[in-house]
Order: sequence, then structure tokens, then C-alpha cells
Amino acid sequence: MPTSNKLKITDLEFDTVKDNLKTFLKAQTKFQDYDFDGSGMSVLVDILAYNTHYMGYYANMLGNEMFLDSSSLRESVVSHAKHLNVIPTSRRAAKASLDFVFTPSGTPTSLTIAKNTKFTSSISGVAYTFTTNKTTSILRTVAGTYSTTGVEIIEGKILNKSYTVNGGDSTQRFIIPNANVDTTTIAVTVQTSASDSTVVTYKDGNSYDVTTIKGTDKVYFLQEVEGQKYEMTFGDGAIGKQLSDGNIVFIEYIVTSGTDANFASTFTATGSVAGLSSGNYTLTTNAAATGGSDIQTIESIQYQAPKLYAAQGRACTKEDYKAIVLEGRPDIESIAIVPGEDASPVQYGKVFIAVKPSGNNVFSTASKEAIKTSILKKSNVVTVIPEIIDPVFFYLLLDVTVNYDPVSNLTDETTLKTNINTSVQSYLQTNLEKFDQKFRYSKLVQAIDNTNEAVRNNKTTVKYEQRVSPATLDTPATYTLYFNNAIEKNSLYSSMFTGTDGFTYMLWDDSSGNIKCAKTSDGVMVSPKEFLVQPDGGTLQGTIDNTTGTVKLNSFRPVAITDGSTSICVIVTPTINNSDVTPVREQILTYDVADTAAITINMVAETII
Repeated sequence: MPTSNKLKITDLEFDTVKDNLKTFLKAQTKFQDYDFDGSGMSVLVDILAYNTHYMGYYANMLGNEMFLDSSSLRESVVSHAKHLNVIPTSRRAAKASLDFVFTPSGTPTSLTIAKNTKFTSSISGVAYTFTTNKTTSILRTVAGTYSTTGVEIIEGKILNKSYTVNGGDSTQRFIIPNANVDTTTIAVTVQTSASDSTVVTYKDGNSYDVTTIKGTDKVYFLQEVEGQKYEMTFGDGAIGKQLSDGNIVFIEYIVTSGTDANFASTFTATGSVAGLSSGNYTLTTNAAATGGSDIQTIESIQYQAPKLYAAQGRACTKEDYKAIVLEGRPDIESIAIVPGEDASPVQYGKVFIAVKPSGNNVFSTASKEAIKTSILKKSNVVTVIPEIIDPVFFYLLLDVTVNYDPVSNLTDETTLKTNINTSVQSYLQTNLEKFDQKFRYSKLVQAIDNTNEAVRNNKTTVKYEQRVSPATLDTPATYTLYFNNAIEKNSLYSSMFTGTDGFTYMLWDDSSGNIKCAKTSDGVMVSPKEFLVQPDGGTLQGTIDNTTGTVKLNSFRPVAITDGSTSICVIVTPTINNSDVTPVREQILTYDVADTAAITINMVAETII
């Protein structure tokens, strides 16, 4: 057959398929000189082309769904992850803790805060319900008082579902009928039968090594199914105890709002607490609500599943630590793993895990301890000590001068300035604020120029800021700041603080690599300069390596911080203002939204005559 009679099967677009069909038909003797575009045959060719295009698309999508990394349907991604023994994390409820002091009438031996005692809190006008998920007993002290601290409350509603096992129904499934379930709150008990009230508790089999589960162990296995709901399966007698006909399965769980309830900090009981009205107890917030997160996304499953499978439940490499911690705490926005040999100073036998929670800067001490004990203790190598650390924030200060054409500007200068500010913030929020994300100067300049056709060019200068946060004021301590770039001499300065002599000072470098505390008056350094005298009789407070950008403050002892904040800002100017910035270890590049000086925009109208 001549080549012209062959279809080009690699062309799958509708118009191309249609043209190929017409070319093929025109090559046939019966259809020579036939007008396909002006006849009823055109409709038949359209149908054939449509069917070919549809089947090609279907085959392509079907092929994609066969692999974890190319699947687009959640059910497909979850199914592939299941083959790797990875269960996607569910939505997680925000948790808070409360402190109580009770003043009951009489002198009871103890008081009891019942499970499912409800509290409410509002965020931006939206009310959320929190509940206790266990019973708390408060004993009377020798002094006759009743108090307790750290009572945990969880956001959401406690629900229950029961099933009676029907051994004759091979299609019976044990599905939790609600979406938005926090699977960590699931509790499963099995009653022997309607006539036998003996109840036993079943445990989550997914948390055990399957090779250690015996045929008599009372476990259940949880998996995500259609509609982001969850199904339970039980043992078969070889791995886990098999259910018997007539058993009654009781499932308790919490349905939650996830991230929406994070940061709730003011709580009010909706009824009595320990049987007492609000007049008989004092309630204070021990810790605001944190830890709420949404169900794991498709992209996150595709990223984490292979790494969790490779880790095999053991934290040996950086990727192992990252995957295991993210699986246990889905409310982590960004994470960086720093082996002890890469730390500064080097600390062999340790691994530092820097974590940034979603919507917040740092985790509480309790949350960091929970990561170590609840997540890493099961998988960490015995000889390595994990340390959960806070991010070190590296702030950018931008001074932008924009030259624009007022003739081609379709808005007023104020609106253009606002739009440029939005472009800058959008760039910073999109490209920074996570570990390992670099600042690209040229990309920022380009984003500013692309804001509006009226922008001719811009000159953007950058300063760097890091912050010293004394754990205890009026206590000497050593601080090391890494700016990771060459720094101009005599460019370092800081926000103001009170020295040990009661006067106000700011940090200043003398162009020779020395840092001193220079006295200020009305917000500026006095002239001639006066320096804080150190305990050794000198004026040296620290050193600065202008080549590497390393600043070290020795025995730094601020008595108070002038602006009332908890940190002192240390600001420097890089030697090359158009250089990129690379964060190291636990650093995160960002900017301070609340600082009006973080982004300064100057508008210059240029009319070309």
C-alpha cells in the first residue's frame, strides 16, 4: 500500500486526527476528488476523529494513573502509597491545654473533669468547640486546694459508630461514615455479642511491625478509602485476631476543622466543669491551640511515600528524618536536618532538626519534646541524639527607588506604588520563608519591573538583619550571627538597649573588625562617641569578620530592650548590593511584615521630552 494510505498514529489532537483521516480517505479510489468539508461525510469524519482523540486521552490518563508520581486522582495515589506500606496522614485536630483552680463547696476528696467536657473559642468571629478526650482527676492537697495544670482539650466533635459483624456477608465493610476525621483520636472496642457484654480494646496495627503481630493480637488496620473517609480491617487469624460472627465493633473518633482552629487562645466552658459552675473555678490558658492540619495532599503523598518506604521506619539519613517527622507532624510547614558534624560548633553524635510550624514561627517546648518522644524515639538510631531547634530568621530590608513614566502610567502614583509593594511582598512570600530557599536579587528586580509597563527601571538596595533574643535579660551570653556574605566596614548597627550603667546604647563596628556599644541620645549616637565599659575595663563587645559576614558578641549583657520587644535587631550592609543570599543550616530568609522599614519604596517620575 502506498505511504499516503497510512494513518499517522502518533498524532492525537482532534484537528490533526481529522486531517489524517481525510488524507487517508482521499487516497482511496472510491473517494478521489470527494469534497469532505461540504458533505455529510464531514460529520462522520468528525465522529471518528472525536472517538480517536477521546480514546487517546483516556489511554494516556489510564497510563498516568498506573504510577505514583504521575497519578492525578487521590484514590490512585492513596492506592499506590498503600503498596509502599504508607498510610496518608489524616486531618489533625488543634490541641490546647488549660489550667484550673477549683473552689468547691465542702471538702470533697477529689474532683473529676469528665471526658467530653466542652469549651468554645472564637477566631475572627468563627466559633470552634474543643473537648477533653479523657477523664482527669484532681485530688485535694494537704492545704485543701484543688488545682490542675495542662489539661488537654482537642478541637472537634466526638462521634461514635458501631457495626455488628455478619460472618455470612463477605462484602461487609467497617467504614467511618464521616470525612475530616483525625485518625489519631480513633478508639476501637469490640463487644463479644449482644448477649455477652465483655468488651476488649483493639489497637492500631499500623503502628506495629507486622512481623511481630500474632494471630491472637487484638489489632485493626486503618486505610483511606473513597471520599477521604477511612475503613477498618481486622485480622485473619494469622496476622491479628479474626472477628467472630455477632461481635459488635464500636468506633469512637473526632471530626475536626483542622488548621482553622489553630491559635485559639481564649476558652469558655459550655457547661459545668467537674460538676461546678464558672463561679467555682478559675480557668487560664496554659498553651494556645496548635497542631491542627488538613489531610495530606496528593503532592505530599507523592513526595513522602517513597522516602518513608526507603526509611523502613529507621532514621538513618537526612531524608529519613525529614520523611518520618513530616509524617508524624503534618502541621510542619518547613523542616531542615542538620547533622552534628555540619553544625556550628561541630557536635558529633547529634542531629539537629529545625522545624517551622504552619502559620507560626516556632513550636512550643512541649511540642518539640513530643516530636522527640512520640515520633523519633521509635525510629532514631540509639547512638544519635536528636535535638529539635527553632529556625533562625534572616530578615531582608529593601530600599527600592522606582523610575516610572507618568504619561504611560494608567493609574496614579500612589496606586502604582501600592502595586509595586504587592509585587515585592508576593516575591518574598513565594520564594522565601522556608529552609533552603535562596534570595535571588535579579528575580526581585525583574518582579518589580514587571509590575507595570510604566516602570522604566528600579534601583534596589538590600540590608540584612538578624535578631539577638536574650533568654534572660541582664545576664551575659555569647551570640554568633552568620550573614553569609561580605559586609561593608562600619555598616553594622542595632536597635537600642539599656547597658549595665543605665544608659542607652546600640551596637557599632569601628571598621577594624571590632564591635562596641555606642551610647545614644534621642535615638542617635552621641558625638564624640562614648562606649560602654566592659567588665575587663575595655570597650570591646565583640568582633565582625567582614569577609565572611560572621558577627560574634561576647558576654553581651543588655539590661532592657528599648522598644519593649524581646529581641535586638542587628543590621548590616553587604559589600555587593546585588548579590544573592543563601541561608545555611537552620536559617530562613524572610521579611518582617510588621516592620514599616522592611520595604521602603521611593517613586521618581521621569518624563522624556
